[in-house]
Amino acid sequence: LMPGEPLRVMVVTRLFSGLVESLDTGQWQPWGVPAIYKLLEALTDVPDIELIPVFAAKDADIGARFAHRRRVTVERLGGMVHILPYRHRPWLATVKLDGKLRELAHLARCLWLYWRFRPAVTYFTNANFVIAAIFARLGLGYTVLRFLGLHPEQKRLATNPGKWFDRLQRWLYASPFGHVVCTQEGSGAEYYLPKLLRPGTRTSILLNGVDMPPPAAEDVAALRTSHGLGQQPVVLFLGRLEWNKGCDDFVEAMIRVLTRRPGAADALVVGNGSRFESLSARIAEAGLDGAIRLVGEVPHSGVAAFLAVADIYVSLNRFGNLSNANLEALMAGKCMIIPEKDAANHVDEVTETLLPDDAVIRIARDDMVTALADALEALLEHPERIARYAVRAHEVAERLLVSWGQRVRQELDIIRTASSKKAHPGDKAPSLYRDSPS
Repeated sequence: LMPGEPLRVMVVTRLFSGLVESLDTGQWQPWGVPAIYKLLEALTDVPDIELIPVFAAKDADIGARFAHRRRVTVERLGGMVHILPYRHRPWLATVKLDGKLRELAHLARCLWLYWRFRPAVTYFTNANFVIAAIFARLGLGYTVLRFLGLHPEQKRLATNPGKWFDRLQRWLYASPFGHVVCTQEGSGAEYYLPKLLRPGTRTSILLNGVDMPPPAAEDVAALRTSHGLGQQPVVLFLGRLEWNKGCDDFVEAMIRVLTRRPGAADALVVGNGSRFESLSARIAEAGLDGAIRLVGEVPHSGVAAFLAVADIYVSLNRFGNLSNANLEALMAGKCMIIPEKDAANHVDEVTETLLPDDAVIRIARDDMVTALADALEALLEHPERIARYAVRAHEVAERLLVSWGQRVRQELDIIRTASSKKAHPGDKAPSLYRDSPS
């Protein structure tokens, strides 16, 4: 960089569903991916950084709205933002080439943007890892690769690559990235990333931030009234209604508890997904519509009120239990029930280190319905334990968690360091989440 010249940062991120309306209308009202949109906002607000935001449309359900547009104006992100459009060619899809051609088109557009703006830092979310790898291998800026947690497919590639296509993906992940950042959500990133990436790659594994202002008292009262909540304890499940989130296990466990202890508790299931209709039918079949309430999806601004009415918070995520929702429940001081670690797949090993046994209740993974029902009945029989776990959870949160402002500043520091000559592939960097092993 020349003296006084701004640091140009090109961020290439998936066009997440929570960003669609903002880009379609130009009115910045994002939701669902705070790690990305809060970073974009922070990069826009730093005077000596010039942001070049690029959004790649990769999903058919939202791609039709961005099949032809390449640029839109979003003032909150500094004006012009760039779209990598989604174009569907059915004749190519029949021979499984449609997605590959779209990826090549996205690569060509990213190369054009690089040569036009010459950013010092190129930052890619993992959905664009192929383009990120090519940029890293060509030395086009200091390339940062960003994982929003690890998926089972990436873990499989790290330990058990199979055919030639798997080996090609491993080669791409082993590119000389300047830095790799991953959200710590309990999936085992600390174990799998060293096996997936080039040895010595600078890596930071970060807990998400938490901003959870207390809800207004009238909002909490209105919520209790609208859902008919009385004096009995409230058990809350919050998350996508998909099999891997454990929503079926939660409903079955609540049915068992309320069948044995009628009226002992109320349950709220907040979220939407493919399991919604089947869960609704199962609750109706059990005759517990009035006790187990499927709320559906709520905006993030409404989550605090649901946490406020909850006495017990349950998370049964099979792939990791340090999600945004769980961190917010921890900060809200909720008595939490989560699965024990899965040592075979290295899931929630860090979770067990960060959240001590006196702060959360852990249940066995092999039969979560029975384990959860037993844990809930034990709490309902000894309600003083609910209060004790709640206090301890909040104490741990105060020590462990940071605000989103602090969290984004950590990533800004990574970007600034990546742009300096001090950062080279092979240098080692510690994980940056607080009070946890590196």
